[in-house]
Amino acid sequence: MDHQNQERVQKTLDFIQKDRVIPEDPWFYSHLTARMEKEAGLLHKPGWAGAVAIRLRPILVVMVVLVGIAGGIVLGRVLSAPGGSPEPTASLFSPEEDINAAIFKEISGSMDEQIVLMK
Repeated sequence: MDHQNQERVQKTLDFIQKDRVIPEDPWFYSHLTARMEKEAGLLHKPGWAGAVAIRLRPILVVMVVLVGIAGGIVLGRVLSAPGGSPEPTASLFSPEEDINAAIFKEISGSMDEQIVLMK
């Protein structure tokens, strides 16, 4: 390398190796805590209704969980009752579809009987 490039590299290395420590401010922590306290005082504090709502929030969460568990238990008992799920009172299908469903039920029943007889 030529002399000029060596000087540039040396200046760059000297710049990197310089002690670039910022002098410590003895009042930094005091100023920081004062500013944080000031900003905390400016925040909106909830009224009595907000305070009550904050205190009742855990109770509300527990109640929602308990209602969910109770609903699951009731639903499980209804669906596991003998006879399967409750039968609808009115048919959702047209008469032709009801006939097709009856035929399919009869065919599948006879297929099950045939399989059992084969064993």
